[in-house]
Amino acid sequence: MTSTEIALLLNSDLEKIIRIGEIIGKKITERDVFTGLNDYEKTFIYIDIFENHTTNGGFEEFFWNSSGQFSHEILEAYEAIGATKTATLIYNAFTAFGEIPIPKDNAFRKKILIDLKSEAWDVLDQAFYKSKENIVPLILSFVARNSAYFD
Repeated sequence: MTSTEIALLLNSDLEKIIRIGEIIGKKITERDVFTGLNDYEKTFIYIDIFENHTTNGGFEEFFWNSSGQFSHEILEAYEAIGATKTATLIYNAFTAFGEIPIPKDNAFRKKILIDLKSEAWDVLDQAFYKSKENIVPLILSFVARNSAYFD
């Protein structure tokens, strides 16, 4: 039995998520460099990145920080786990951002953000916070279905 399969047996979903994140995190040798991960592990990490940034500061913070360089990968990750409502919100944020593809260059993204009106972000943030889509069961189901690709 793999470490990920054992993690999926933990009692609470939060414990499962934390443990899986720790297992994958050991493979990341440098911040924001995921070359040591396979696509399934990256899906987990991209969702973790997005959830952490938007929960703590909304879409504007997400795009402002280094996390914004993974915008398109994050959209694909939500689509991969079947989180269609959140994927739609992310796509709507791309539209509000106004530059597609979202630039990988952090300084360039910040320059664009400075010129944007924050009201657009407020509407998207409220829609995200009110969303009833429960991401945790979706990501855990994704991990369970693809457990052979973890560890």
